[in-house]
Formats: sequence, structure tokens, C-alpha cells
Amino acid sequence: MATTTGSERARATLAYLRRKITTGEWAVGSRIPIEPELADQTGVGRSTVREAVRSLASIGMLETLPGRGTFVRSAAPTSTLLNEFLADFTLEEILSYRRALEIEAAQQAAIHRTDEDIAALEQAALDEVGCTRCPVLGLAGGEDNAFDSKFHRLVFDAAKNRLLASLYAGINDQLRTPKHRGRLANVGTATEMERDHARVLDAIRRRDFIDTVHAMVDHVDHDVVIVNDQNEVVPPLTRTPEQQQRIDTAFETHEDARV
Repeated sequence: MATTTGSERARATLAYLRRKITTGEWAVGSRIPIEPELADQTGVGRSTVREAVRSLASIGMLETLPGRGTFVRSAAPTSTLLNEFLADFTLEEILSYRRALEIEAAQQAAIHRTDEDIAALEQAALDEVGCTRCPVLGLAGGEDNAFDSKFHRLVFDAAKNRLLASLYAGINDQLRTPKHRGRLANVGTATEMERDHARVLDAIRRRDFIDTVHAMVDHVDHDVVIVNDQNEVVPPLTRTPEQQQRIDTAFETHEDARV
């Protein structure tokens, strides 16, 4: 019988835990089984399990809270190096980059989505009905702080691009830091959020990547925005009234043509 080395067992254990997270079996925010249970499931020693958990914590997928257990923090790895790199940029630059990621992910989702992706997006849209604001960063008050937007994360899952998903997770981690959090707000109302999500979902369902891009652009312009000391919204892009009118007219024309 062939024997496995310690390094092979460690790699297999790490892959097992990571697969539980990336497939959604261990949902973001959930607590994973305790160390003895994981050792039984994987057939390795507790020290090997412990090392695998530490490895996933180091890339942002798990987080161990003393006295409470280990929780899934992200469905995609986020590099500490990435967060350190992003710390050198302004909030305006970071938010602009996040906007570009969401638009590209939406376009790719329209091309690569599966029926399972659509079902998951539909359920996420239903789950988030009634939130006072889009909970993409847990910025709003009340119960919305309890969870992040599954809908946004699932758009990245549907895109089937791990790099986009990883960069997006890293961007959101940076935006949650105290130095940025006080400058961000969700300004879209519940009605606007539900309308926007429905438009994005409909376009992805129809595999219309042009409509998907238009819908996501419209959404990300107000789902997370920068506010100044007077609580006034700082526009994500500086546009003249004439430029904004051209954009609004083009979008309305495109919508009318579909009807």
C-alpha cells in the first residue's frame, strides 16, 4: 500500500477545507466545525488541521475568534499583500477600481452564468428584499449590518473569474477599515436597490452583456458612495449636467427599444 507523506496530507487537508468554502457548503459568515471534528472528517491529526486553518486565515478566507470558533470570512482568498498595497491609495481611487471590477464581473456573468447561478441570484435578490439600503458593505443601520450582499458576491461567482473575485474581496476588506468606513454610505433606497438588482439579474438571465453593463453601471453609481463632512455625496465621476443628460438619454432610449 502506498503511503502518503506529511506534506501530501497537509495539502489534501488544505484543499478539503478550501473546497468546503468555495463551493458554498460553508457559507460566508458561518462557523466551521471544531478542530476534533475536522480531524475525524479528514483523517489527519489535529496539528495538520490547525495548520490548514491558519493557512486559510492568512489569505482571508477564515478568521478565528477566541472563545467563539473559526468563521468563514470570504469565499475567495484575499492577500495581505493586496491590502497593504491598497492602503497607499486614496478612497476615491479604490472606489473607482471597485466600480470597474463590478462592471466587468457583471459582463462576464452574463456570458458565463449557469442555471445554478441564476437560481442563486434569484434567491439572494429575494433574501435582500426589505433592506433599507443595499447591504453590500454592511454600511446601513439596523439589521442590514448583519450581513453582506450575497447578490453582489454571486455576480462574481457567476463570472467564473477567480482573479476578479479575489480582487473584489480585497477591495471590500480595504473599504471596511476604520479610516474609510466613516466616509462611505449607501444612498440608494430599498426600492432603488430592488429595482437595480432586478435589472442586473434580468440581463444576466438573458445573457445580454450590454444590458448587464448598463444596469450595473446605473447601480454602482449609488450603492456605495463617498460622503464629505457635511454628509453630501461626492460623485463617483465628475460629469457636467450635459454629459449626465446624454448618459440618461442613451439609457432610456435603450430601455424603450427593448419594450
